[in-house]
Amino acid sequence: MRMPAPAGKGVAVEDRENPALVEAADPALAELFEPTHVISELKATTREGVISEVVKAVAQRGLVSDARWLETALTERERMVPTAMPNGVAFLHARHRAAEKFPKQFLFLARSGKGVAFGSPDERPTQLFFLLALRKDMAHLRWLARLSWICRNRTTVANLLKVPGAEEIARALRLAVEELPGNLKQR
Repeated sequence: MRMPAPAGKGVAVEDRENPALVEAADPALAELFEPTHVISELKATTREGVISEVVKAVAQRGLVSDARWLETALTERERMVPTAMPNGVAFLHARHRAAEKFPKQFLFLARSGKGVAFGSPDERPTQLFFLLALRKDMAHLRWLARLSWICRNRTTVANLLKVPGAEEIARALRLAVEELPGNLKQR
């Protein structure tokens, strides 16, 4: 069942856990990401370990209702085609949206100083792992495009890797979002 959303404000989403929840069709970073959505230094040294550690962290923060499903979905997605990109960045996401699995949509970022072999086309270690958990395909695609644009800049990636903690990582990401070109800016 869908409930009407306020004109131009968002999309009504109804799921078993959050009936008639109205979310922005193109949510702002502040709606999706906060310093508690950061692992400043991953302990994992393998692809499977990264996925497990990230899923455990989002489950502990109450961001996912079914951690086993999320771990399986991310692992299966990575087996199909790795989400790692050149510049040491990966964009973890499930192949299919599953709004009922997430109490609210979010972005999450985990960082590895040493990097992890994650299937990047340049065969270099991956150091930044963004998890995208958005309810609507359009929001997912817009944020994937934004994060891809941000992370193609080596200086920005280097800055995200060198800042000391979660607050500074969140601030650096917020500044990078503010610098997005016109067609990727928040509307």
